[in-house]
Amino acid sequence: MDTDLLSIEDLSVVIRRPGREVAALSGVTLRVGRGEVVGLVGESGGGKSMVARSIVGLLPGGSLASGAVRFEGDDVLRMDDDALRRHRGHGAAICFQNPRGALSPTRTVGRQLTDRLTTHQRLTGAEARKAAEEQFATVGIRSPRRRLDAYPHELSGGMAQRVMISLATGCAPGLLIADEPTTGLDVTLTREILRRFRLAADTDGRGVLLISHDLASIAGVCDRVVVLYAGTVVESGPAARVLGRPAHPYTRALLRSVPDVDGRAVVATPGAMPLLKAAPRDCPFAPRCAHATAACTSERPPVSWVPGAAGDWTLACFHPRTDELAREEPAAESSGRGGAAKEPVLEVDDAHVVYRSRFGTGGHAALRGVSLRVAAGETLGVVGESGCGKSTLAKLLLGLVPAARGDVRVAGSRMSALRGRELRRLRTRVQMVFQDPIGSLSPRRTVADAIAEPLRALGLSAARRAERVEALADRLKLDRSMLARHPHELSGGQAQRVCIARALAGEPDVLVFDEPTSALDVTVQAQILEVIADVVRDPARGSVFISHDLATVRGFADRVIVLYLGRIVEEGPVEEVFGNPRHPYTRALLSSAPSLGDGFSGPKITLTEDLDDTEAAGPGCPLAARCPFADDRCRTEEQELRPYGNTRAACRRVPEIPDLLKGSDIRV
Repeated sequence: MDTDLLSIEDLSVVIRRPGREVAALSGVTLRVGRGEVVGLVGESGGGKSMVARSIVGLLPGGSLASGAVRFEGDDVLRMDDDALRRHRGHGAAICFQNPRGALSPTRTVGRQLTDRLTTHQRLTGAEARKAAEEQFATVGIRSPRRRLDAYPHELSGGMAQRVMISLATGCAPGLLIADEPTTGLDVTLTREILRRFRLAADTDGRGVLLISHDLASIAGVCDRVVVLYAGTVVESGPAARVLGRPAHPYTRALLRSVPDVDGRAVVATPGAMPLLKAAPRDCPFAPRCAHATAACTSERPPVSWVPGAAGDWTLACFHPRTDELAREEPAAESSGRGGAAKEPVLEVDDAHVVYRSRFGTGGHAALRGVSLRVAAGETLGVVGESGCGKSTLAKLLLGLVPAARGDVRVAGSRMSALRGRELRRLRTRVQMVFQDPIGSLSPRRTVADAIAEPLRALGLSAARRAERVEALADRLKLDRSMLARHPHELSGGQAQRVCIARALAGEPDVLVFDEPTSALDVTVQAQILEVIADVVRDPARGSVFISHDLATVRGFADRVIVLYLGRIVEEGPVEEVFGNPRHPYTRALLSSAPSLGDGFSGPKITLTEDLDDTEAAGPGCPLAARCPFADDRCRTEEQELRPYGNTRAACRRVPEIPDLLKGSDIRV
């Protein structure tokens, strides 16, 4: 234990508010060594962020903490103000979940980093700017001198997260705490950001505490994993063992809730985490556990070694299991519903969307010649990196942005041919389920009002609206008492159920899901995915499922299109595209997709350049600047979708790629 950089011992935190108390942490013990990456995982509300706050001495007002949080031997809980300031500058630093929210919007990112360097490292202005430029380059920010003068809103999500890493590591702290650092990022950025944390441990000897609910993403970079539930540690040990052969029922439930790119089934865990007023006297997971006995509900299981396991692997459970998780999982079912071809409910033909410059010159082509078709009873998946045009496509389908060229038809009616009331009525036939459920609901309206909103637009009477709202609440498993609540009184999962109910209210022809689960933790995500699976089975309705989460798309879609810089580069049946990708970009996405199982098989392609670091697409292939197989013809000739078996791909070199890939993975 003397070699540990961080040692937390029996940490308990009670948050006192007028009229109530919350036991945020109860007897938490964990450690992080130098050069080690430790994952802290669990659902939202489990206490992960409270552990991070304890390490840097930022507990909320009214908190009462006991136990010890020792950093290099000094107890953070007993540090005075001066010692805490030094600790936050040189001891431990946090990378926050929302980088843009954590960065000042009124100052350049370079100024924010140089201020930290001049304060904590006593550098002059010129020295700090040079050091900041070097720091940006170290974390993979290209053109670092130019980026120093950028404001947060001018950066992509991945670039902003790299700036946060620079701010956290700029003063050379011994411990780096990353609190949900990849939430909302696409697969290639997630892989690169996590690689930076692994490098910080391997090359700089830092300790890293990686807080996340995304188990698949962090599995490959963590040395050890600590699982929190209701403020208690339920399992802790080597990452490969805990995630490969979990012993605690809660860890097993978490892992079964994670979609995987290999197509295995997702199993949701019923119920929700309790909000405890005091340290638990029994097993807090017992009400949700299929293996619970009378002992589980009468006493708290002690922390003990996993039976038959060697090394540092502990858990708190009366009924541990260490058999392979895969043996108890149901086999994945094919998402395709097949059947006879049906009439299309949504058609897009050669659509181009251009965002004009505010100053009247130039513009940005967000979509270039996109064509697609969705039949009744079919789900179309749309995947690609951030910035590829997915959200613009969603806006186009809803009629929120006009097509500069091309057509959008809903149930045979052209959007561009309609105006006024007719256009508004047509728009009600395409409904959206948004990424941020609470943000998409009016804070002044009740749940009942929100669900009834499309019904008012259709002119239904108050009585019929109330009847329809109650029926939808029952279908979405929302207690009718929630209909009188406002959005701020809902959890993320409840709010997303409300949004799905609102989208279904007007019985639309098409539902568009835009990253519907990316803001939810893993167990709530699994519950919402079950709801969506039920909704998309409707044979009279088509669905478009937009996501950067390839595993989720594979579980829902019948067909999939892959977007890159506003162009479709591959399309076809989801099992064909994911099982045998033809286009190099599709293979690169699948190669980067996190997996708890075998993941994507076959040779892999890793793209090291960011999408926003490449120049705007010219006449040639848009991927040419990042593609390991690009030649002069690829850079100058436009690549059209060509048939390859049951799929189509915009790459003339598809027949050659299997031979080019033989024997090794490719990194560019």
